[in-house]
Amino acid sequence: RNLHHLCNILSSPDDLVAGQVHETVMDQAKFEEQWTIAEPRVRAFLAAACRNATLVDDCMQEVAAVGWRKRRQFDPERPFEAWLVGIARFVLLRHRRDVARSKVILAPDLIERLEALAVATKPIEDARPEALSACVQVLGESARKILRLRYETNKPLADVARMMGRSHGAIRTALVRIRDSLKRCIQNRLSGIPLGDDDYAEEV
Repeated sequence: RNLHHLCNILSSPDDLVAGQVHETVMDQAKFEEQWTIAEPRVRAFLAAACRNATLVDDCMQEVAAVGWRKRRQFDPERPFEAWLVGIARFVLLRHRRDVARSKVILAPDLIERLEALAVATKPIEDARPEALSACVQVLGESARKILRLRYETNKPLADVARMMGRSHGAIRTALVRIRDSLKRCIQNRLSGIPLGDDDYAEEV
């Protein structure tokens, strides 16, 4: 379900929840606009704290739902991203009570440290290009060459395969692995996870 549909489902005259209420309450359009801006940072925080991609998606939807329901408590003087990351922390801690899920979610003290990093770092849109550049540099030599041929020179997959001396299917698989590796690397760098370069330097 997309955010617009979710907000419509959750909207009701009595959706006010306990807590301090602020006079300025954002409407649905404003909430969706702010969520779109904050979503990458919230997802990066969740992905850094949880090793299960499906659970991260579930938590994202739950954060959006809780944020929408509690929007009357949002202080306009506070950064919206930081507010949502705080909600995400509580969502993670609640899921961690499940013994099975506690194995894929970091310990509470580490989650708190990640939250501090998430709200203290510069905006995701400003940091992402820098993170991508750093992550590309730690890829293996063949992976970097495949990226250059495919995206910098816009070579078709067939040409890349021929120039690399590999099959079309092998290059397609390699690109999937490279993108997955870059995605993990970027998420961890944006979240301040101190992993070594060797974690992403696998050859393809």
